[in-house]
Amino acid sequence: MKSIYLFVGISMLALTSCKKKWDNDQSALVNLKIENAFDEMTNISDQAITGTMVYYKSGEVVTTKPGEKPVLPKTPCNVIITLDTTSIPKVLTVDYGTTNCDCNDGKTRRGKIITTFTGAYLAPGTVITHTTDNYYVNDIEIDGSKTVTNMGLNNNGQPYFNVEIDGQATLTSGTVVDYISSRVRTWSSGYTTPLYRMDDVYDISGAANAVYSTGGGYSANTSSPIRVQVGCSFPTQGILEMTPVNKPTRTINYGDGNCDSQFTVTVNGNTYNFSW
Repeated sequence: MKSIYLFVGISMLALTSCKKKWDNDQSALVNLKIENAFDEMTNISDQAITGTMVYYKSGEVVTTKPGEKPVLPKTPCNVIITLDTTSIPKVLTVDYGTTNCDCNDGKTRRGKIITTFTGAYLAPGTVITHTTDNYYVNDIEIDGSKTVTNMGLNNNGQPYFNVEIDGQATLTSGTVVDYISSRVRTWSSGYTTPLYRMDDVYDISGAANAVYSTGGGYSANTSSPIRVQVGCSFPTQGILEMTPVNKPTRTINYGDGNCDSQFTVTVNGNTYNFSW
């Protein structure tokens, strides 16, 4: 299993930095919190399986089998991992407990992430689904599911994955955000060296939609696939269009493929240059 930390939320700095020039819309910031929470589920599950769960926890990690009691007393920051390999599909549960755990990434978490997987991440046809049980990140409740399906090879011989999110977030303000995202993640380079990640390159395309219980929302779409290179801290090319309800479209252009931290945002015909 692998996760790429991106869709609309990566544009948060561009949008919030310019909000005084445009308006006070917070769509990008809201999207960042939701999308990151769902993307982290894959990273957390990966680390739970491989025994390298450091970034997303503090305190002890306790691994058990179904029905076993933890070998250590549960504290607010001990994470209980249960892996059931006898069921079909296999089930992995990461339990942060019922009170906030201060994790090493600076966030608090509580509740459970439940992951089912039908096979290995790289096996064509494998379906990996993440769901939640009273799961909170920084006191934002995250509900719903994220499903990653290995679609095999495309016409260029590259592995690609369908990633579907059907979720809901309850913000600390009480606002409920219904969120749907559908994207295709193409492993465009580095797939022939699966044990070496630094040459991995992914192209991401798709769309997202959000509706607020208080009114409004936004839609987002990639008009050109967004490229992410492992080893580069920001997207290197691609175009993303984000449209809040009753507000102008923001067009984010990530450049020509160089890892140079430069990108532009265009709103109402005005283009702003940014550097991460």
